[in-house]
Amino acid sequence: MRQYETMVLLSPDLEEEAVEERVTKFEKHIIDNGGEILSVDRWGKKRLAYEINDQRHGIYFVVTYKSEDAIIKDIERQLRLDEDSWRFMTVRMDDAMLRKLEKNVKAAASRLGARGDGEGRDRDDERGRDEDGKRRRRD
Repeated sequence: MRQYETMVLLSPDLEEEAVEERVTKFEKHIIDNGGEILSVDRWGKKRLAYEINDQRHGIYFVVTYKSEDAIIKDIERQLRLDEDSWRFMTVRMDDAMLRKLEKNVKAAASRLGARGDGEGRDRDDERGRDEDGKRRRRD
């Protein structure tokens, strides 16, 4: 089995229950066909870079999972048939990408650990900026 990540853009007119129903249906389809769900990220309603179907917003969710190659075509077919599913993209996560993601997670964790509990100066303070991000005058 290979690891995949699918991002789905749904209509912003959907109620929260309808969005949850579609995410659950997506997960169930993967599990029923022998796949394994690794994570589900619900991004919620976001502004689009350009209008789709005369709308400026859309609801996003991202599912990371392991499955066989044959399941992907069926999942994408179901997404195409759903009129509230506007866009989707599936990416196969190869070994090099997975190693790089793991390395980035470890690096971010070590940076957070090095900072401690927030004591000391933050990045804006180091750059001579105030809380609003504006430059401070030097007196």
